[in-house]
Amino acid sequence: MEKEKILELYDIHKTFSMDTNPLNDKKALRGVSLTIYEGDFVSVIGSNGSGKSTLLNCIAGRFPIEEGSIILNGRELRKDSEEKRAKYIARVFQDPLEGTIASMSLFENLSIASRRGERQSPLRWALSKKKEVAFAELLKSLNLGLENRLNSPMGTFSGGQRQSITLLMATLKKPELLLLDEHTAALDPKTARTVMELTNQMVREHNIPTLMITHNMKDAIAYGNRLIMMNEGKIIFEAEGEEKKNLKVQDLIDKFNALGEGTLSDSQILAN
Repeated sequence: MEKEKILELYDIHKTFSMDTNPLNDKKALRGVSLTIYEGDFVSVIGSNGSGKSTLLNCIAGRFPIEEGSIILNGRELRKDSEEKRAKYIARVFQDPLEGTIASMSLFENLSIASRRGERQSPLRWALSKKKEVAFAELLKSLNLGLENRLNSPMGTFSGGQRQSITLLMATLKKPELLLLDEHTAALDPKTARTVMELTNQMVREHNIPTLMITHNMKDAIAYGNRLIMMNEGKIIFEAEGEEKKNLKVQDLIDKFNALGEGTLSDSQILAN
């Protein structure tokens, strides 16, 4: 049976104007085409400036594109605002502080996330005892003891805790697409491993089509069913299934050296 297409990108172009001289423009994406199918968990790797984050920003609506189409479950999103796309697309950023409201409680943050895409009624109506019990059960599955801290301000949690909570918030109301923008890069190795395992569990459990940028090539190989490598605003290599499972970090470095023209960072080459 043919898999259902979730996200279709056709010939995406994005250019940043650096100054008044068009010769200095930065071509961040140069005709990127990609299809994400139902159940796909796609890892995205590449050198700094290869277009990885620009690609996610274009999909999410933060950056407009000059050419191409962005189709999500049959809907053309090119003219939709970032706010409108947020009804369908959930995102977790590299900075653990970006996905939550520090001054509000864990309970309040979860309540807002649970109403993504709905008309927002006054918050006091959303904070029910029933929701408190439901959120506590969800938090218990993280094994971080957060179910006992529902009334604590988000600003009191560690980076790893906040990123775990942000993941929970992003998947609380199953999105049509999940975007992960180097969401473990700011964490220490042990915490990053915990967050990656939690990510894999949530994506697989809820069958959420996911696009994940990572600087860690071992993670790119270990997680997900597909891998793409970007350089100079283009996809230069793809692998999936058994081919992806059998890859080694050195294979990716060799591929990049053979096909790319950029420079991989030390954190990618020395991924652990």
